Amino acid sequence: MANRYVAICLSVGCLLMLVGCTSPAARPEAAWPAIVRPPAAPRDPNAAEAAEAAEAAQREPEAGEPNDIAKPVQIPVDMAVGTDANGLDADDIPTEELAAQEQSSDSNTVEIAKPDAVEAAEPNDVDLGAADPSEVIPPEPAAEPNEAPPGEPNKPAAGEPRTEAAVEPNEAPPSEPNVPAVARAEPQRQEPVVQGQAAALPRFVERYASILQEYVRKDGRVDYGALRRKRVQLKQLLMRLDDLEPDVYAAWAPEAKLAFWLNAYNLKMLETITRNYPIESSWWLRLTWPPSDIRHIKDIWTDYKFIVMDEEFTLAEVERRLFRKTFDDPRVYLAVTYATRSSPRLRRRPYSGAKLEQQLDEQVNDFLSDPQGLRIDRRNKTVYLSALFKPSWRGKEFVARYGTDKKFKDRQPETRAVLSFLTKYLDREEVYFLETENYALEYMNFDWRINDTARGF
Repeated sequence: MANRYVAICLSVGCLLMLVGCTSPAARPEAAWPAIVRPPAAPRDPNAAEAAEAAEAAQREPEAGEPNDIAKPVQIPVDMAVGTDANGLDADDIPTEELAAQEQSSDSNTVEIAKPDAVEAAEPNDVDLGAADPSEVIPPEPAAEPNEAPPGEPNKPAAGEPRTEAAVEPNEAPPSEPNVPAVARAEPQRQEPVVQGQAAALPRFVERYASILQEYVRKDGRVDYGALRRKRVQLKQLLMRLDDLEPDVYAAWAPEAKLAFWLNAYNLKMLETITRNYPIESSWWLRLTWPPSDIRHIKDIWTDYKFIVMDEEFTLAEVERRLFRKTFDDPRVYLAVTYATRSSPRLRRRPYSGAKLEQQLDEQVNDFLSDPQGLRIDRRNKTVYLSALFKPSWRGKEFVARYGTDKKFKDRQPETRAVLSFLTKYLDREEVYFLETENYALEYMNFDWRINDTARGF
């Protein structure tokens, strides 16, 4: 029985040596640089059958002979890969030498446990069998310098510091997918926006409008008795005029500036009247003026001050510096209130730069339609004008814009300018009468009594 096992092992060993000689994997190239390798011999089909028989014999030993199992012997790497000790293939060794090796192997009874037939591995062919414990696994080739080991796509290798890609100057870094890149906006110089008082002083315009709606009637009369209880609010509203920045005001259009000063003038007049309401008068002045005459308020146009843009103003200074010199529009004298019965009616809405032209024309038409402003008596050929149009008072303010020497030649320049101004707002028949008829021109007395809603005033 033992001789049979020895014979099988010798046969398998010879087959392994023949197959190993045909494999060029373990042959060192440097040892035989001049030898030209012949093509590998075709694989012997009987080698696989012999290997399977050897495995079957190893797996099913006969009972009763446990000590007859040969111990596995480790084979050196260069001998187990199909080459001899000198690195020659089987085709390179002469036939006589192969026979001598077979005879020497008969004398040495060496058994090999579980031999596996080694076949020439095809490319990309993976051996799924169990690995031989005696087989030495060669180390993987070292990576070239500056060459990253294979890893997951877009994922850095473990233990390697994560480095960001260098960004060129003025070049935005790569953004994530579906995330819009944020463009770096260059700082731009902000130009001043031309806005009116409603944008710069919204609270001032809103509160002033609410006061006009609540305390001013449609005929222009004012409930000073009720408004007197709002003196603190009127004062606080005037203080807001000081919040306006000069740079903001300078950027406004001329219409917005004029509307602002008209509102400031009328508000200051209301605040001054409420501070002195009811009007107190001395007995000797009452001999000349009625008790409710606003001229009893001493220096009403020059002594009552208010601050605008960190500068002190009075009603007289607003008229002189702004209405007369800066804007030079005589319609403003029909848009402000003197808190009297003969003055133009106080509007129930604040003036606005966007609507100023329309608002001023409405004020002129409203004043000329009032008997206190203009009356034409065709029967008696007399024209009655408000005292505001006197050459000594506001009449001279119309010369610069409405002065003419083509019409009304028999009258003085201030009167010609006023009549020329009136023809812009009267109907055609009234204009024809003023331009062609001979009539007397008279100025009505100005009623300085306060325009209060209370009885007795």
